[in-house]
Amino acid sequence: MLAVGDVSGKGVPAALYSAFAGELVRSRTFRRRYTSERSSPAGVLASMNTILHERQLEQYYCTLCYALFDLKRRSLVLANSGLPYPVRCSGDSASQIVLPGVPLGAFAGSAYDEMTFDLAVGDVYVFCTDGVFETTDPLGHEFGAERLVEVVLQVRKQTARAIVDEVLGAVNSFRGDRPPRDDMTVVALRVTS
Repeated sequence: MLAVGDVSGKGVPAALYSAFAGELVRSRTFRRRYTSERSSPAGVLASMNTILHERQLEQYYCTLCYALFDLKRRSLVLANSGLPYPVRCSGDSASQIVLPGVPLGAFAGSAYDEMTFDLAVGDVYVFCTDGVFETTDPLGHEFGAERLVEVVLQVRKQTARAIVDEVLGAVNSFRGDRPPRDDMTVVALRVTS
């Protein structure tokens, strides 16, 4: 299981909200071992959404992509609640996985869609927070999804760690000497066998 998320806001309140959301991910994931109820990625997001919305912290919300890699069945099932679309590189092509979703905690009763992919040796999946996409150069242009997809395609045969380093290096080079305006998280997974 892989989960990448981002919480709105800054400072101590946002950090506490982030810690709570992280514990929800862990508890819902752990529960999968013992019950089939709400065990799908979409079910996990719906359950988390209900709990976060009930806390009535309207100024805060969480975007999260929840991906379940089943290495025995060679499949990936993922659901998304507003995190920027992940990049999938399979063979010689790379593109974003377009899977929209409402941020967690924003609205009661939100439902989430899932997508399933077969896993093949060499496939790469890259998950990023909005700080990567929204990084600007000195002229105010955003790094954006197209540049990210190009970088991933170029470095797809490297290790997952090297892919993360290359993405962050490309973003930092694009930004120049300006300080970052938002935090950035990049997680890469490469299927090796």
